Amino acid sequence: MPETTRCFNCAKEIPLGVDNCPVCGFALSRGRIEAIKEAADINSRAQLLDSKGQFEDSVAMYERAVELYPGFVSAHYNLGIALGRIKRYEQAKDSLTQAIHLKPDFAAAYTARGEIQADAGDFNLAVEDYSKAIELYPDYANAYYKRALAWTELGGVDEARHDLEDYLYYKPHDGRARKRLEKLKEGV
Repeated sequence: MPETTRCFNCAKEIPLGVDNCPVCGFALSRGRIEAIKEAADINSRAQLLDSKGQFEDSVAMYERAVELYPGFVSAHYNLGIALGRIKRYEQAKDSLTQAIHLKPDFAAAYTARGEIQADAGDFNLAVEDYSKAIELYPDYANAYYKRALAWTELGGVDEARHDLEDYLYYKPHDGRARKRLEKLKEGV
């Protein structure tokens, strides 16, 4: 049986000597194993702060994790979300864009960047990001719901209605989405 290690990003067992995790794409070696371990530890501690709503504190930690390991997709993603929560939208978009650059099929990062775009009032870019997330992961219910909200802001009632119907296919018991859909159908 070959020797294995755990991916610092997704915790999957992988064979020793592999440069990138075959599951999540996390770069594993290239002589920086101690920096990667430290970055993974810092990222985990920052996530704990996020769970407590301490986003200002977690931002500095995520920034340190990214500094230690610039290819750390999850740290860029988490940093972007934390920055968005404290309304530092441009920096949040930059961080999420970096996560996407490192992992182009990261649907959750497109959705998170779409949320930042929507929070900043740019609903057209939000729709683009949600659409890309759906293209990458057609079962991603949250992206349909978020895109429906953006379409509503843009006056795209038919598009919003269609997205809410798609969302409810995956999440049929979501009462708030059902109410939104009913209001759109009534023309309210």
